Amino acid sequence: MTRVLQRFRSRRRDLGLANALLLGLHGALQRLNDHLGLARYYLLAQPVGQMHASGNRPGRLQIRDITEDPAALAQLPRATEQVRYRQEHGGVCLAAFAANGETHMLGFIWLLFGPYHENEHRCVLQPPPDAPCALDVDVYVFPEARGGLVFAELWQAADRALQERGIEWSLSRISAFNGSSLRAHERLGARRIGSLYFLQLGRSELLLTGRPPFLALTRPDGHVPTITLHPPANRA
Repeated sequence: MTRVLQRFRSRRRDLGLANALLLGLHGALQRLNDHLGLARYYLLAQPVGQMHASGNRPGRLQIRDITEDPAALAQLPRATEQVRYRQEHGGVCLAAFAANGETHMLGFIWLLFGPYHENEHRCVLQPPPDAPCALDVDVYVFPEARGGLVFAELWQAADRALQERGIEWSLSRISAFNGSSLRAHERLGARRIGSLYFLQLGRSELLLTGRPPFLALTRPDGHVPTITLHPPANRA
């Protein structure tokens, strides 16, 4: 019991009371049946063109577009079907490498400019049709490269790429149970604009959110709801 309380207190410090309770409930459901579960995500909007240079020494990292580079894409810890889907839907993948010519990837980010069919849950996320927005659907730093400047350098490169396309906001969803990722995004200026809740009930999944369609129950072969992410009214 003492160990359980210590774990809960640690989660509360990292995630806040509400998310620590939700994560505990998810664990209890999983112990009952591995086809049960609960997830919460924050919807984030990050303004483009407002990042400051990290101060990294020139030449320390190399960031490049690997969208059409099969050898580099093979290093991604993602299913081939996911990568193909993102390519076919106009996605751009930027990856970080050491500038000394090593081919070992340190991290990557995917940017999309239209609807994105979630691979973890049954829903489609899309930017608004009447605003210059994009989706960042996957930011990942390999474990051995964490704690450095890879995350910030990837985001600076993404910020430049989005500016070149006239994009003003990058929209995403981040697990409410991933405190370090949330803090990293918010340090770069991201703002919370809503939440998504998913309750797994065997082969069914219940979606609850504060934007249309608000509530949706889905099955594996049924209709998948579409959720439009709207940025804040101002960039200040």
